[in-house]
Amino acid sequence: MLHISAGVLPLLLALTPSVPMSPAPPDQSDFSLTVTPSRMVVPADEIGHPRRFTVTNRGRTAIDVSMRTASFLVDTKGDLIFQSDAPHTAIDWVTVRPERLRLAAQSATPVDVRIAVPSTAEPGEHQVAVIFSTSPPAGAPGLSVRRSVGAPVYVTVPGEAVDSVQVAKLGVPGFATRGPLALTATVRNVGTLHRDFVAADRLRAQVAGEDVTFGDFTLLRDASRQVSARWDDPPLACVCRVTVAVSNPDGSPGSAMATVVILPMHLIGPGLGGVLLLLLLAWVLRRRRSQAGVPAEGESPADAGDRHALAAWFPDDRDR
Repeated sequence: MLHISAGVLPLLLALTPSVPMSPAPPDQSDFSLTVTPSRMVVPADEIGHPRRFTVTNRGRTAIDVSMRTASFLVDTKGDLIFQSDAPHTAIDWVTVRPERLRLAAQSATPVDVRIAVPSTAEPGEHQVAVIFSTSPPAGAPGLSVRRSVGAPVYVTVPGEAVDSVQVAKLGVPGFATRGPLALTATVRNVGTLHRDFVAADRLRAQVAGEDVTFGDFTLLRDASRQVSARWDDPPLACVCRVTVAVSNPDGSPGSAMATVVILPMHLIGPGLGGVLLLLLLAWVLRRRRSQAGVPAEGESPADAGDRHALAAWFPDDRDR
């Protein structure tokens, strides 16, 4: 379910599947638009089946809604980019009916999705976004914003489909004195289908006998994403190996490893500094005793006096 109400961003597009929720109560604001499902996944053997979205107005006033399709891609940070020449677009295959409608307050209506895949289409998954937009209310004071919500449609063309993901890079601190620590993974989709890393299928890092979980994300075909996680409670000291692995249906490897050294210098430092200071003081005292003719350890007083007298007759080079 995608929901947009007054005061939110002009456009929302849910690439990842949303968590099922109970039906929302009537909204008390003037504007409230909901689109279900939040995204549409069309397998190769279901392309000819009827598909539809349900658009609901939970607000207190009627709204005009327009529908259109748009090509999109997602960059490595997860930011959505609308681009007419986006790779693997299905914009020429997907149409919605009606293209415009007026939706009364507290009412819902279906929007049909028609999919026509050409015979020359490349096997694998293609995507397009269906954008549901409302015009600013007429006569509204101040700055008005055209509010939109988008639902992605993933269409799989019949043919060989490959579901394969790799962890291309794993970034961890080489050395740290304490936690928490940031872990960064670059994940690349080398297959022909999108992959959802959500709920029980979230990406995880295994380190020091525990799992560190990354946030939910969806990885599109031929796309790369850089995702981060936080290791909140690392051990006090360790040489820890961090492993991030993904499982692929074909058994192909998709993991990366890195090592972080944790050494609590904030605890070790004061003790080590105290030991060095004691050694320095002992060396200074020994030198002063030697210069003053005080017998060194294991030396008789007479020998110490002779040594001191000789030092007076034969000064070293520093005194010349």
